[in-house]
Amino acid sequence: MNSLVNITPQRLLLALSLALTFGLSCCFAQDITALGGELSNSIPGHNGIQVAAPNVTDTGRRATQLLGFETFHRNFKKSEGLGPNFINDACGGCHIQNGKGPVRLRGARLKMNTMVIKVALEGSGENGAPINVPGVGEQLQDRTNSPRLKSRFRVRLRWRFISGKFPDGERYRLRQPRRLRFRIPGYSRKEIKSSLRMTPAIIGPGLLESIPEATILGWSDPDDTNNDGISGRPSYIPDKVNSGLTLGRFGLRAAQPTVEQQSAAAAFFDMGISNRLFDGGEDTPNLSDEGLEKLTVYQEIAGVPFARNQENERVVAGKVLFQQIGCDDCHKMTVTTESSSSPELDGQTIHPFTDLLLHDMGAGLADNRPEFSASSSEWRTLPLWGLGFIRTVSRVELRFMHDGRARSVQEAILWHGGEAQASRDAFKNLSKRERTSLLRFLDSL
Repeated sequence: MNSLVNITPQRLLLALSLALTFGLSCCFAQDITALGGELSNSIPGHNGIQVAAPNVTDTGRRATQLLGFETFHRNFKKSEGLGPNFINDACGGCHIQNGKGPVRLRGARLKMNTMVIKVALEGSGENGAPINVPGVGEQLQDRTNSPRLKSRFRVRLRWRFISGKFPDGERYRLRQPRRLRFRIPGYSRKEIKSSLRMTPAIIGPGLLESIPEATILGWSDPDDTNNDGISGRPSYIPDKVNSGLTLGRFGLRAAQPTVEQQSAAAAFFDMGISNRLFDGGEDTPNLSDEGLEKLTVYQEIAGVPFARNQENERVVAGKVLFQQIGCDDCHKMTVTTESSSSPELDGQTIHPFTDLLLHDMGAGLADNRPEFSASSSEWRTLPLWGLGFIRTVSRVELRFMHDGRARSVQEAILWHGGEAQASRDAFKNLSKRERTSLLRFLDSL
């Protein structure tokens, strides 16, 4: 057991006590294969997370979801409201087949960017909102409707590498953004605060929206009253539909509350397409209410992939280790949904592996752009469902963490700091076989 030296005595005692009482396999035997409950879809490849979930029986809802597919993956034109400045001309241009996009800001094979650079001036506005850069907004829209598609801000990104080794002698190499450069006329580099963001996969957002707020708040412990080192807290952000502040669930810093508002924000800030929630001062939005509804429904009731190989001995061992070293303190494994508007999303027992809370991840993952109540080192717990499945979807070189720095899941774990440092250190102290088992479990999701 020397590989578990960094597990708290209380956690180890509990695990051993349960194992002796009921048998180790019983303690961790919960079947998580149906990650999305009745929305779990066995269709292979990217279609599994694009078509309507199996439990969607209403023909009208299925038709709307299908029409949303077309809206999500179409390339918008200037005549349809694209631009004049934008990052990409299609939702599916960044979320490749609903999965991730490549970690690349420019390139001969890419007409458009697939990453986002959030920017702000020093200070904060109402409710902690970042202060937008005049003439630019909250993120760099690097492309224009010019036929030549020139870069507006001359964006460049360089990396630095950090070497290390596990206690057993195995070496690793981490990657970190070293120099993100861009030019905004009239502003010096020191005046602009920035945050580099990569494209996340879109899996089960309707189910995430249906997790009861009371459940999420029950997981929150901002003052760490139980002294376990975990102090996740909710993000409260402006609700564009109902006014006032509401619980954030989407985005890397939980800066959007609903699938609808997340979709509307992406349409406006990523593609320059105005809508009723983000109109840019226009009297007639480019994206109709019907179009926004299609985008929303498309994502809300799409399928969720099944987990794989859950009876494999090494996968089972990895699942046990995942819980023993405290990964599930933040990456909550199981929750039951509630939804008053979508019967397909109501009462589902799901396994998203997130608490949707903000956690301080340490100085190594911090940027210099706080967002609403989130500090520069706080990030929303990323859902892990689909982690291994997404490799078959996007067909791009997969990268992880908020800025795509990690080239493997192991690198992503090694970047965890702050509230997650104890679990990271416990992972480092596992034997090679144990580390491999844990990684196999994550790859099975």
